[in-house]
Amino acid sequence: MTVIQLPPLPSEVPPLTCDPAAIRSCGGDLLSASTQVDDLGTFAASGARIGDWVGLGSTSYHQGVTPLGHRADAMSLALRGVAQRVQAHAEEMQSLLERRTDLVERKTHLAQQVAHLRAEAASATEADVTALQADCDRVATQVQTYETDLTTWAGDLSAEEAEMVQAFQRVLGADDVERIYGGVADPADGALASKPGGGASPQEVNDWWDSLTREQQQAIIAAAPGAIGNLDGIPAGARDAANTVAMTRDLADWTHAEDEGVITPDERVWLENVRAADEARHNIEDRTDPVTGEPIQAQVYIYDPAAFGGDGAIAISAGDLDTADNVAVVVPGLGTDGESAGYQADRAATMYEAARHLDAGASNAAMFWIGYDAPDNLPWDEGFDWAGVAGESMATNGGERLADTVDGLRAGRDGEPAHMTAVGHSYGSTTTGHAAYDHGLAVDDIVVVGSPGLGGDTDHASDLGLDPEHVWAGANSRDPVADLGNHGWVHGETVAGAGLGDDPAEDDFGAQRFQAESTTRGGAFSFDDHSKYFEHDTESLHNISQIVNGNYDAVQHAGHVHDPWYDGPQDPEYDRDPTSPTTTGMTP
Repeated sequence: MTVIQLPPLPSEVPPLTCDPAAIRSCGGDLLSASTQVDDLGTFAASGARIGDWVGLGSTSYHQGVTPLGHRADAMSLALRGVAQRVQAHAEEMQSLLERRTDLVERKTHLAQQVAHLRAEAASATEADVTALQADCDRVATQVQTYETDLTTWAGDLSAEEAEMVQAFQRVLGADDVERIYGGVADPADGALASKPGGGASPQEVNDWWDSLTREQQQAIIAAAPGAIGNLDGIPAGARDAANTVAMTRDLADWTHAEDEGVITPDERVWLENVRAADEARHNIEDRTDPVTGEPIQAQVYIYDPAAFGGDGAIAISAGDLDTADNVAVVVPGLGTDGESAGYQADRAATMYEAARHLDAGASNAAMFWIGYDAPDNLPWDEGFDWAGVAGESMATNGGERLADTVDGLRAGRDGEPAHMTAVGHSYGSTTTGHAAYDHGLAVDDIVVVGSPGLGGDTDHASDLGLDPEHVWAGANSRDPVADLGNHGWVHGETVAGAGLGDDPAEDDFGAQRFQAESTTRGGAFSFDDHSKYFEHDTESLHNISQIVNGNYDAVQHAGHVHDPWYDGPQDPEYDRDPTSPTTTGMTP
C-alpha cells in the first residue's frame, strides 16, 4: 500500500500585545520635551545674556549660564533623536501587528487544509493517491513558506525591540549625551536660515520645504514648530506634527503655571483655547470611519491660542488633507472662537462621516476653520463702525485669511488636486463670499447654509468667480438668520454700513438651492433651526455631503425664495414635509 506524505501542521503565531497609538503619543511627548529643552538652550544663548551688566557678578553669572545652554542644546538633540525613534517604532509595531494578523489568517487556513487532507487520506483508495499526494505537496510547500515568513516576522520583532532598547541606552546619562551630541549643530538652524520671507507665496514656501532633507524637516518640527505650524504652503501632515508639538508644550507649560498659581490672565485665556483644541482633536480621533471601522485621523492645521486678542485661531480636520479626494473647509460664524473648537470638531467629524457613508469609494477630509476674528457679540458692543454681526468688516478681513488658507492647502499637496468645497454657515457665509468676491477663492464649489448674505457687492452667484451651477444655498424656512438677507431686485442691503448682502436662496441671486428642512423644525421662526444644518440624517447634511463628494445628480433641489412686488418674500419650502435621508451608519 502506498504511503501518503501528509503536510505538517503550521506553527502557532506568538502573541503580540502593543498599542501603536500609545507609543506614538509617547514619542510626541518626548518631542515636545525636546522643544522645551531647546527653548531653554535658546534662552541661555540669547535672552539670558545681559549685555550691559558688567563686573564680577556679571562674569560669574555668564560663566554659569553658558554651559547650561550648551547642555540644554545637547539634551534637546538627544531627546529629539529618541522621540523620532519612538515614533518610528510606533509605525514599525503597527506594521508588525498587521503582518501578524496576516500570519494568523494564513495559519488558520493552512491548518484547515491539513485537517481536510488528513481526513481524505484516511479514506483514500489507490486510485486517489496520486492526486491526493499532489495536494499534500502543494500544501506542504505553503506551510514551509508560512514558516519562513513566521521566522522572519519573529526576527524583525526581536530586532525592533533590541533597537529601541539601544536607542534609550545610548543616552541614559549626561556624559553619554555630551559625548554624542555636545557641540553638534542643530540641522534646523541652517534650514530655517533659508526659509522664504514673509511675502513668499504658498508655492514658494512649499518649494523650500520640499528642498529640505527629511532630517532638516524633522528638526524644524521639533526645534521651531511655530515657524511652520501656521505657514501656508507647508503640507498638512507637517503642520499637524509641528502644531501637535506646540500644543503639547503649551498645555504642559501653562498647566504647570496654573498649578503653581503663577499663571497670568492672558495665559489663562490661552490655556483654555489649548484645552479646547486638544479636546477637539480627541473628539475627532474618538469617532469611527463608517467604511473602514478605523478611528478617524485628525490633523491640526492651524494653532495659535493667542490670536485675535485671545479669541484664538484653530483649524482641525477630520481626515488627511494631503491625500483626500474631497476636501471641505467649514467656515463658522457668530460667536465662534477658540473655546468653541470642540463644538466645531463635532460638525467636521459629522460631515466626514456623512460624506464617507454616501460615497465609500472616495476619501475625504472636512476641516473646521476658526481662522478669522468672528463677531462674538452684538453690533453696539463692537463699536459704531458696525464691526459686529450686522457689518462686513470682520467678514472682509476673514475672507482674505480664508483665501490664503485654501491657497496653502492646494500648494501643500503632492499629486492630484483635491475637489475642494468651502462651506459657510451663518456669518461664515459672508466671510466665504468675501473670500470669493475679493480674492478669487480657489475652490470648486461654494456652499452656504443659514446665510444672511454673501456681502453687499455680491449681487449674483456669478460675482463669486465660479459658474453659478457650483454655488449652492441651503436655507431652513424656519431659520430667522437665513431671512435677514435683502429680498427683491433693489440692492439696499448695506444701507448706512449695516446689512450683509442679498438672500442667496432667492431666485434673483442665481445659486442652486437645495433642500435643508429639518423634521424637528418649529412652527415659526426659531434660532434652534439655525443650528441644525450639520446634524446627521437631515436633508441639509445629506445634500452638503453630496456636493462635497461631487455627486451633483444626487442633490435634492429646492424651489427658490421669490419676492413678488405685491407681497413679501415667499418660500415654497415652508409647507413641504421634510424628509430624513440617512447619513450615518457603517457602509457595507
